[in-house]
Amino acid sequence: KYLHETIESVLVQTHTNFELILVNDGSTDNSEKIIRQFQKKDNRIILKNFKNLGIASALNNAIQISKGKYIARLDADDISLPHRIKKQVKFMEANPSIDVCGSWVEIFGEYDNNFIWKFPINDKQLKTRLLFSVPFAHPSVMMRQKLITKFDLKYNLEYPTVVDYKFWLDVSKHAKFATIPEVLIKYRYVKTSIS
Repeated sequence: KYLHETIESVLVQTHTNFELILVNDGSTDNSEKIIRQFQKKDNRIILKNFKNLGIASALNNAIQISKGKYIARLDADDISLPHRIKKQVKFMEANPSIDVCGSWVEIFGEYDNNFIWKFPINDKQLKTRLLFSVPFAHPSVMMRQKLITKFDLKYNLEYPTVVDYKFWLDVSKHAKFATIPEVLIKYRYVKTSIS
């Protein structure tokens, strides 16, 4: 329903050197057709089709085939602001000790009012938050590929509804966290969201 808008938000990024890996996890709608239409116009798009293996497998498969220095996440109904990748890459380049970087997000969708979801800024605050909840809005995250490779980090298939929380628990043992205190994505809330 929102895939066209999401893909557009990535393709118009001010940082243009990236690969856009789209995992079609057994959709039965027009998702593949929409992706293929974009693929004809932009060779940065990589489409991988799987047979409904679930979000953890989809994420692991995307990470496995990625070739970039950084991995940025986004869900099929969210929107990256045009400067999102550029700002996160610049931040990561300027802060080589940071392994995972999120941002603040604007919540929109099936709410009466939009609001800004503000996350703590530094590693200590984010890891303290991890004791109680997720430290990042998952689609706002950028992480170093070498961190994933070095420690063979994966999304755990045994935690389907808290896959991101379990992942951050595992990653926190090896990584330093940070948040850019600025809205870089619009996070769509719908009643069918997994939480």
